[in-house]
Amino acid sequence: MSNFIYAFRRRPSGLAIAPALLFLGGCVVEEHPRRVVYVAPAHAPVVEAVVIASAPPPPRAEIIVAQPSPAHVWIKGYWVWREGRHFWVSGRWELPPRAGMVWVEPRWERRDHGYVFIAGCWR
Repeated sequence: MSNFIYAFRRRPSGLAIAPALLFLGGCVVEEHPRRVVYVAPAHAPVVEAVVIASAPPPPRAEIIVAQPSPAHVWIKGYWVWREGRHFWVSGRWELPPRAGMVWVEPRWERRDHGYVFIAGCWR
């Protein structure tokens, strides 16, 4: 039996990824075997979430290389779910899109039916 329970996606837009999983009002739902697809209004932020039965592995130890500039922010590595397994996304330095923005780390949250991945975003 697969560890995969279901996945859902909101319609892509030009906005940054945001953890807006609680605001699914006005969506059209199309059910498919083992996944649910949410088609949101055009103004909705891009959100991709996956619910799996088991928790992700512990974070990997990473070597943080020298900061390229004082403006760069370290984005810690994290686990994502791809092609039926956990996949490690390595940490990296990034420049915020605008001054004063902070990085909200991605995370896995325990829910009724498993673990939900909440994507990271700039705020």
